[in-house]
Amino acid sequence: MNCQEVQPLVAALHEGERVSHEAAGHIRTCPACRARLEDYARMGVELRLLASASEEAPMRMPHLPPRGRRWGPTLTARVLVPRFALGVGLFAIVGLSVGLGWMRAQAGGPWFQFDLSNPETQERVGCLTQAGAYAEDVFLSGGPQKRIAVSVKALDAQKDVVRLMVRARSFAPVPGSEEEKVANNNAGVISQEVTDRIFANATPRELDYVPGRTLEIPVEGGGKLLLKGEVFKLRPSFSAQWFPLTPKPDEIVLSKAALVRGSEFLGEVHGRGGVQAKNSAVGICVPPLGAFVFALKPFEGAIPGVAEFGEARFKMDGYEYMLFSATPITGGQQPREIWVYRSQNCPAFVPPRLRHASLIGVGDVSDILKTLRK
Repeated sequence: MNCQEVQPLVAALHEGERVSHEAAGHIRTCPACRARLEDYARMGVELRLLASASEEAPMRMPHLPPRGRRWGPTLTARVLVPRFALGVGLFAIVGLSVGLGWMRAQAGGPWFQFDLSNPETQERVGCLTQAGAYAEDVFLSGGPQKRIAVSVKALDAQKDVVRLMVRARSFAPVPGSEEEKVANNNAGVISQEVTDRIFANATPRELDYVPGRTLEIPVEGGGKLLLKGEVFKLRPSFSAQWFPLTPKPDEIVLSKAALVRGSEFLGEVHGRGGVQAKNSAVGICVPPLGAFVFALKPFEGAIPGVAEFGEARFKMDGYEYMLFSATPITGGQQPREIWVYRSQNCPAFVPPRLRHASLIGVGDVSDILKTLRK
């Protein structure tokens, strides 16, 4: 097993769950995974101290092992928090599920997390559902003027097999209709009547799926979809809907993100997006600092940084920055190099009095840079 495969099991081991002999052996002999396990131990202590500090007068934190860094995640006092614990603590404060740990599942069966992709258009989305429940309905591009409606229910989810109920059909929505608004995610509150109408002609299929393999799903009206996923006893923290669980090496994704500069929490990034391009990039506006562009290849004016799953680190203007995302920022071997560019100004279309960070674009880096110059 490698570090990427073992990553979710580190938290499970810390929480007292049993892991396989192979996973335990890897964690025992891998310095990086052992360090991650130590971070979890520190994280539990720090978060309990943060909870107490928020209710009582600020207090001086006791000295912890030298692996930690001195950060300041509370509003009223500086406390000693390891880098990894800072990420989890920040998202706990803003109500986001971020980090490399797992959360306790709600009542019910295990969780099934999967990707759906259209091999013809290369479009992919990530989905999550609990055993016995439907995932959110998914709409993928089915080619010119067509959409593919997909509904997936995990009837039962076991380690070795998942029993699925799947409905998938291709349709051409009438321009301006409710069906088109739903398929294009522009419907606001989705009417159950409209959803039922879309899936009315889709025949339910019961399929057995072996976790980790690729399942081909036929689409009524032509075409096929590919499904690939895993079963978890606990709810995975990488569970933001609509984004792939394993981005491709040339794909960059940002969802439920937040940015930190030194000991200062700059805020949650409003908006989410992902793209595959010649040089895939995302741009965010962070008042009053300006705009930041994150790309997968070097370009003029950019500095190198490091991305590792849902975390990116870089140094700029004498500060250490950390960008957190609820899903992996990019695919391929981790950690990997990324490139970061900062503009003093945000694009003209961003309100000058914006008080929060905001996603301003996804696409090829050249297109985002053009947007910044407008």
